[in-house]
Amino acid sequence: MKKLPNIYRNPIDKKVKHNKSVFDSLKDKPNLSQEEVSEINNSYNDLTVKEKIQELINQNNYIFNTKVSLILANEEKVCKIAGVVNNHIITMNNEIIKIDSVKDIKILK
Repeated sequence: MKKLPNIYRNPIDKKVKHNKSVFDSLKDKPNLSQEEVSEINNSYNDLTVKEKIQELINQNNYIFNTKVSLILANEEKVCKIAGVVNNHIITMNNEIIKIDSVKDIKILK
Protein backbone atom coordinates (compact mmCIF):
# COMPACT_ATOMS: atom_id res chain seq x y z
CA MET A 1 0.00 0.00 0.00
CA LYS A 2 1.18 3.48 -0.87
CA LYS A 3 2.18 5.74 2.05
CA LEU A 4 0.12 8.94 2.21
CA PRO A 5 1.57 12.29 3.33
CA ASN A 6 1.06 13.40 6.91
CA ILE A 7 -1.72 15.85 7.72
CA TYR A 8 -0.58 19.26 8.93
CA ARG A 9 -1.35 19.84 12.58
CA ASN A 10 -0.81 23.26 14.13
CA PRO A 11 1.00 22.93 17.48
CA ILE A 12 -0.80 24.19 20.59
CA ASP A 13 1.69 26.45 22.36
CA LYS A 14 -0.58 28.04 24.95
CA LYS A 15 -2.58 26.69 27.84
CA VAL A 16 -6.22 26.07 26.91
CA LYS A 17 -8.67 27.38 29.53
CA HIS A 18 -11.67 28.50 27.49
CA ASN A 19 -14.05 25.97 29.05
CA LYS A 20 -13.38 27.01 32.66
CA SER A 21 -15.47 30.18 32.58
CA VAL A 22 -19.18 29.94 31.94
CA PHE A 23 -22.08 32.35 32.19
CA ASP A 24 -24.85 31.69 34.67
CA SER A 25 -27.69 34.21 34.64
CA LEU A 26 -29.04 32.99 37.97
CA LYS A 27 -25.69 33.52 39.69
CA ASP A 28 -25.66 37.19 38.72
CA LYS A 29 -29.13 37.90 40.12
CA PRO A 30 -30.49 34.93 42.09
CA ASN A 31 -33.62 36.51 43.57
CA LEU A 32 -35.44 39.79 43.40
CA SER A 33 -35.22 41.90 46.52
CA GLN A 34 -38.38 42.97 48.32
CA GLU A 35 -37.94 46.55 47.07
CA GLU A 36 -37.69 45.35 43.47
CA VAL A 37 -40.82 43.21 43.87
CA SER A 38 -42.82 46.11 45.33
CA GLU A 39 -41.52 48.44 42.60
CA ILE A 40 -42.60 46.00 39.89
CA ASN A 41 -46.02 45.52 41.51
CA ASN A 42 -46.49 49.30 41.78
CA SER A 43 -45.67 49.76 38.10
CA TYR A 44 -48.18 47.01 37.23
CA ASN A 45 -51.10 48.68 39.07
CA ASP A 46 -52.31 50.63 36.04
CA LEU A 47 -52.12 47.67 33.63
CA THR A 48 -54.86 45.21 32.74
CA VAL A 49 -54.43 41.49 33.48
CA LYS A 50 -53.50 40.69 29.87
CA GLU A 51 -50.92 43.51 29.86
CA LYS A 52 -49.45 42.19 33.14
CA ILE A 53 -49.13 38.72 31.64
CA GLN A 54 -47.42 40.19 28.59
CA GLU A 55 -44.99 42.08 30.85
CA LEU A 56 -44.20 38.84 32.71
CA ILE A 57 -43.49 37.08 29.42
CA ASN A 58 -41.27 39.94 28.20
CA GLN A 59 -39.16 40.16 31.37
CA ASN A 60 -35.46 39.23 31.39
CA ASN A 61 -35.95 36.11 33.50
CA TYR A 62 -37.88 33.05 32.43
CA ILE A 63 -41.58 33.25 33.25
CA PHE A 64 -41.57 29.91 35.08
CA ASN A 65 -38.94 31.15 37.54
CA THR A 66 -41.27 33.91 38.76
CA LYS A 67 -43.63 33.10 41.61
CA VAL A 68 -46.95 34.94 41.23
CA SER A 69 -50.24 35.24 43.05
CA LEU A 70 -53.30 34.93 40.81
CA ILE A 71 -56.30 36.61 42.41
CA LEU A 72 -59.51 35.02 41.18
CA ALA A 73 -63.14 35.87 42.00
CA ASN A 74 -63.31 33.74 45.15
CA GLU A 75 -59.75 32.56 45.84
CA GLU A 76 -56.06 33.36 45.51
CA LYS A 77 -53.63 30.89 43.95
CA VAL A 78 -49.88 31.07 44.48
CA CYS A 79 -48.12 29.41 41.56
CA LYS A 80 -45.55 29.69 38.81
CA ILE A 81 -46.77 30.27 35.27
CA ALA A 82 -45.57 27.72 32.72
CA GLY A 83 -47.10 29.43 29.72
CA VAL A 84 -50.03 31.18 28.11
CA VAL A 85 -52.10 29.52 25.40
CA ASN A 86 -54.96 31.36 23.73
CA ASN A 87 -57.07 32.66 26.63
CA HIS A 88 -55.66 30.32 29.30
CA ILE A 89 -52.79 30.38 31.79
CA ILE A 90 -51.02 27.07 32.34
CA THR A 91 -49.27 26.74 35.71
CA MET A 92 -46.32 24.54 36.62
CA ASN A 93 -48.80 22.30 38.49
CA ASN A 94 -50.65 21.61 35.19
CA GLU A 95 -53.62 23.74 36.18
CA ILE A 96 -55.44 25.59 33.42
CA ILE A 97 -56.94 28.93 34.42
CA LYS A 98 -58.96 31.22 32.15
CA ILE A 99 -57.44 34.68 31.87
CA ASP A 100 -60.94 36.20 32.00
CA SER A 101 -61.46 34.75 35.50
CA VAL A 102 -58.25 36.37 36.85
CA LYS A 103 -58.90 39.68 38.62
CA ASP A 104 -55.28 40.60 39.37
CA ILE A 105 -51.71 39.26 39.27
CA LYS A 106 -49.05 40.06 41.85
CA ILE A 107 -45.40 39.04 41.79
CA LEU A 108 -44.19 37.36 44.97
CA LYS A 109 -40.65 37.17 46.28
